[in-house]
Amino acid sequence: MLLQQRTRIHQAGVSLVELMVAMTIGLFLMGAVGIIYVNTSSTSRSSTLESQMNEDASLALEILQQQIRLAGYSTIGATGARNFSGSAVRGCDGGFGTAGANNGGTLAFSALTCDSGTGPDALAVRYEGTVLNSQLADDSSAPPVKRPANCSHNGINNWVAGAAEGSALPIALADNRYYIANDANNVPSLFCKGRDGSAGTGFSAAAALIPNIEDMQIRYGITNAFGATGTNVPHQITAYVDAGDAELGNTVADIPNWARVTAIRICLLARTANPVPPGSNDFADLGQYTDCSGTVQTNTDRFLRRAYVTTINLRNMRPRIPASYEPGRNPFSDDS
Repeated sequence: MLLQQRTRIHQAGVSLVELMVAMTIGLFLMGAVGIIYVNTSSTSRSSTLESQMNEDASLALEILQQQIRLAGYSTIGATGARNFSGSAVRGCDGGFGTAGANNGGTLAFSALTCDSGTGPDALAVRYEGTVLNSQLADDSSAPPVKRPANCSHNGINNWVAGAAEGSALPIALADNRYYIANDANNVPSLFCKGRDGSAGTGFSAAAALIPNIEDMQIRYGITNAFGATGTNVPHQITAYVDAGDAELGNTVADIPNWARVTAIRICLLARTANPVPPGSNDFADLGQYTDCSGTVQTNTDRFLRRAYVTTINLRNMRPRIPASYEPGRNPFSDDS
């Protein structure tokens, strides 16, 4: 008879102490992984928000640069004279006045008023719109005709601007007003309101162009004031001044002085579309920024901010020589 040998299998487990140690290590590792994930996710979202802020500011500056470079542009008539020879730029410290484009007004360029506040600046730009420098859109005639569009993307009806506006011929005169206001969602944005030429002074509805632009500050590069007729005046920029500076003035009577402007320096203050996620960051971690006035500010609402600055030369605004500044004179010709 074969003897069967029984083998006793010993089952071994973990002790309570070992189990507790393993659970503690596991919880520690899970916590560490969670912290790393939250911080990485927060950093990624912050980078995304910052990239979007840079893109918004770049687009806003690109729009303004394109428009300002066109300031004063005009085609030439059969006699060799410019079809548009009026003032091409006009700025306001603190925004247009209460009857200006900010508030839905339809004031003519020569009748613009300025606000006396300390808010964002505003800028009006004029040039002759053509199929080469503007997108095309339907005008308000019946049936509609494709014409150069204003900044509100509406076609500009041809109209005779008149001597005060700088044209004796019916042209598509672009008269675009740029300013900062809150959009329908209460987001500060770069706005524009463009004249469409209907009845000579009509404006299209204001258009919100780029969101998350909180401030716009503008300074103007000017040449030396012209002296007496026959004086040869150099045309280099001698100073950058505000719109309300005594060199330019801030009233309708001072508009001829704007022919001295040959460059415009713009500072836009942009912010992120949303607050930075809290994560492990506090306000001190969000850093500081320098605003358009050169003052160092601290973020206190979790929105990141940054100032963006550019300078644009007015290619079509070479002052004439020799001549003094007089209302109604052509600022582009070389004859006196």
